[in-house]
Amino acid sequence: MGQYEHEEEVQQFLRQCRHGFLLKRVKKAHIGSPSRVYIQDDKYFCYHSKGLWKLFPLKLKSVEIDELFEVRTGFSTDNLHYASTKPSFREAASESVCFSVIFTRPEFLHKSVDFVADSPKTCNTFFNALQYLINVRKRERLFFDEKRWIAEKFREADVDKNGRKLSFRELWKLLKKLNLGLSEQYAKTLFMDADTKKTLADKGENLLDEEEFVNFFARLTKRPDLDEIIRTFSSSHEEALTVDDLRNFLITEQQFPYIDDIKAQQILQTYETGKQQGQQQKLMGPIGFRQLLQSQWGSIIKPNHETVFQDMKRPLSHYFINSSHNTYITGTQLAGEATVEGYIKALNKGVRLLELDVFDGDHGLPCITHKHSLIAAITLRDALTAINQYAFKCSPYPVILTIENHVGLSQQKIMARIFKEILGDKLYIRPEDDAGKPLPSPNALKNKFLLRGKKLSSEPSSDRVDSRNGGSEEQESDDDLDVEFSRLISIPAAKLSANIRDDIQKHPIDGSPSLSESKVDAIFESSAPLCAYTATRLVKSYPSGLRQDSSNLEPMPSWLCGIQCVAMNMQTSGKSLDLNTALFRINGSCGYVLKPDILLSGIDPRSPEGMLKEPMHLSIKIISGQYLPKPSPSKGIIDPYVIVETFGISSDDREYRTKTISNNGFNPRWDEIFHFDLRCPQMAFLRICVKDSDNRSDDFIGEFSIPVTSIRPGYSHVRLNTGHAHLPDSSASLLMHTSIN
Repeated sequence: MGQYEHEEEVQQFLRQCRHGFLLKRVKKAHIGSPSRVYIQDDKYFCYHSKGLWKLFPLKLKSVEIDELFEVRTGFSTDNLHYASTKPSFREAASESVCFSVIFTRPEFLHKSVDFVADSPKTCNTFFNALQYLINVRKRERLFFDEKRWIAEKFREADVDKNGRKLSFRELWKLLKKLNLGLSEQYAKTLFMDADTKKTLADKGENLLDEEEFVNFFARLTKRPDLDEIIRTFSSSHEEALTVDDLRNFLITEQQFPYIDDIKAQQILQTYETGKQQGQQQKLMGPIGFRQLLQSQWGSIIKPNHETVFQDMKRPLSHYFINSSHNTYITGTQLAGEATVEGYIKALNKGVRLLELDVFDGDHGLPCITHKHSLIAAITLRDALTAINQYAFKCSPYPVILTIENHVGLSQQKIMARIFKEILGDKLYIRPEDDAGKPLPSPNALKNKFLLRGKKLSSEPSSDRVDSRNGGSEEQESDDDLDVEFSRLISIPAAKLSANIRDDIQKHPIDGSPSLSESKVDAIFESSAPLCAYTATRLVKSYPSGLRQDSSNLEPMPSWLCGIQCVAMNMQTSGKSLDLNTALFRINGSCGYVLKPDILLSGIDPRSPEGMLKEPMHLSIKIISGQYLPKPSPSKGIIDPYVIVETFGISSDDREYRTKTISNNGFNPRWDEIFHFDLRCPQMAFLRICVKDSDNRSDDFIGEFSIPVTSIRPGYSHVRLNTGHAHLPDSSASLLMHTSIN
């Protein structure tokens, strides 16, 4: 609905939404009274909300556009799904006038605010305006546009709105927000030096216009760290690079292939926009070089690794698969909320394995909920409808639906019908003569759903059945399985015995066990050949049932055992989820990453056969930081330090930290080098984490994690993931240098 075709058209939508519309909010299937909803300064989505008591007036709420996750039309949220089941609601509001705004709460949950417009045209206008702003923010997150960011800070600081000019008072407030501790006198000196036009306010205050502010900021943010790099690679040893200097820098230091003079000339012209009067040839100066390193030419990820570069024609068991645990839950395991938003969010993050805990529901309709908890149910139909809509928006590769079947025979027949009705031709049904053969490849299964769970079989149940082996992986007995539903299962469950060597010989090649966290830990500490088993069979691991707070298991033991599907609580940020994000960031974020050759051969990475005879040497230099945020607006200026750590086999686990820089989150400088010798780099990860040194607790500021084999050597501006949800920050970064021998 509502795809705009021209910039002029979308600007018209934005103008209308800045003025606002009278919209009705939907809560608990009730349509409220009309109130003004509008967009402020293209930065805030503003609406009114009732307080706890009806006697209180409506409260204005403003949500930053940066916090908006998605905008949808129609009955596309839990709230509107439920409301649409009421005949009175459908009479009052059709799908064509309903839209929902989804935003991220601080707790990393998603909330929907649902509206009814007065017409499809109004609904369409708001949808297009918000979608445009969300898309703009997404593009800005890819690479940092410092010019745009500085202009935005100028507009933010202009509180008086006095003809787009800043007083020193406004500027000083901005500098405090930007996490920079400097003397007021020094800032005043820079301010007066930048005030070349000597513009005065009515009260006699000096004012800076936007051009003068940019010059002020250039002096404030002068980068001696970058100046040193330019001089190193300049043939004249000055702060300027010729086309030939730039080409040599990109090839020899940054290790980009295929850069000829024409390409180098194009790159220089793209990033160097400064005036260069009297020069015989165009040169790249400090400002252009800064913009170069903030672009893809300064990305730490190998350039081809950000697209699908691996062989996608191997059996599914050859890949690590981005997997979620209890996907429907958006909070804790006991009192969180079951919602379709959990599935939508996971799919938008590239997850390819989802969990559905299905139970007998009201009115004869199967539902999804969590056993022995206070979590309210959602219908299987609503969940599958959302999954079907979002499954292949971010990746065309197959989605595996793990079914925990707690449904009685009568509703299993209904469940089978619902799966076939909603998923249709996308539901992969294995040919009967394929049973017991390796699973097809991701390429062969593009845009397909595979059901994983218990399946009726003529084979011995001990080989085929995944029964009560701990945690949440609980299934019904053989007698309680419907034949029609069983036919839909393409990845049949299996159960590991105490003798994995025996299982390797006896288990069907397409069998798929689920292992609890404690079971994985026990196997990891033993000599059991799980790597040989996972070389040919798809295995899933999941968090301990004791993790009622939805915390995550450590993924490394599972990955080192070759386990493909390590189920994560996607709603819980932290080190474990950071590593999972790192693994699946590569290969185009498609949700599938080919396992290293050692694991495909069934070799334990910790064994002598799995390790390099001579370790790979990785050097990391943390040079400086830029625009680091405060952990919360109320906090004072931070004292940042950086933790540099590697994860992998035990001998590759290392952690170092830099010194602490006092009172400077704006442009701290460290210039510290750390060395790592890695015996199994194929299974190693690098994590960079910035923290604020504090007497009580060191607050998280930002992090970035990456598989070691995906690191591009050279200089990099590493964009940090910040905030409670560890999302890419629009400006916070570290300047680093990496070298690999």
